[in-house]
Amino acid sequence: MEEKKRRLLTSQDPAAQGPDPAASSASRTGEPGSDQSASDESATDVATSTGTPNPATRVKPLSKVSVGWRIVVPAIAFVILTCGQFLNTNDFFPLGSLTQYATAKDLNGTVNSTCIEAQFPGEDEPRRLGFNAATVGIERGDVESQLDRVIAHPELLQSMADSYIRLHPDEPKPETMILCRTTTQLKNGLAVGEPEQTTLAKWEVR
Repeated sequence: MEEKKRRLLTSQDPAAQGPDPAASSASRTGEPGSDQSASDESATDVATSTGTPNPATRVKPLSKVSVGWRIVVPAIAFVILTCGQFLNTNDFFPLGSLTQYATAKDLNGTVNSTCIEAQFPGEDEPRRLGFNAATVGIERGDVESQLDRVIAHPELLQSMADSYIRLHPDEPKPETMILCRTTTQLKNGLAVGEPEQTTLAKWEVR
C-alpha cells in the first residue's frame, strides 16, 4: 500500500507538463498531425458538410455583357430561322427554309431538277452547262431558292452569261441563256423513261 501511495504522489499531472516537443516540432514544420493542419482539415470538413463554397474556388459570375450576348444571339437566329420558314427562302442560309428536309418524297411521284443551257454560235442545239459556281458563277440551289424571281426577271440570266465568259475566256461567247427544268418519273423509287424537259426562261446575251 505504501508503495502504491508513493507512486501516486510522485507521478506528474499531464496538464502540468510542458508542451509535447514532437507536437511543437510538427507545428513549426507544418507536418501532418500539427495543430494547424488539424485546424485546416477541420475547416474543410465543416465547409463540405455545410455546403459553403471554399473562397479559393469560388466561381466569378458572368458580367451583364456576357449574359446579354448569350441571350441576344440565339434570339436573332430564331427570328431569322422563323422568317426563312414563312418566306420559304434559303437567302439566310444556313438559317433558311427547312422544307427540303421535312417533306417526304412519293416513291411513285416525280423529281424536278433545274438546269441551265446556252446556245453558242454555229451550234444547232443548246448545250447543257454545269449548274455550279465553277461554270456559271452560282450554285443550282441558290437559283432554285428564288426560282420564281428568276423566271419573272429573265434578265438575271445575264449574270450567269457574264460569269461563264469570265470563267471560260477561251470558249465562245453564248448567244442565249436558257433556264430549264427536267422532270423524271419514279416507280417504286426508281427512275423510269426519259426525263421531260421544260423551258422556264430565256435571255438573249448582251
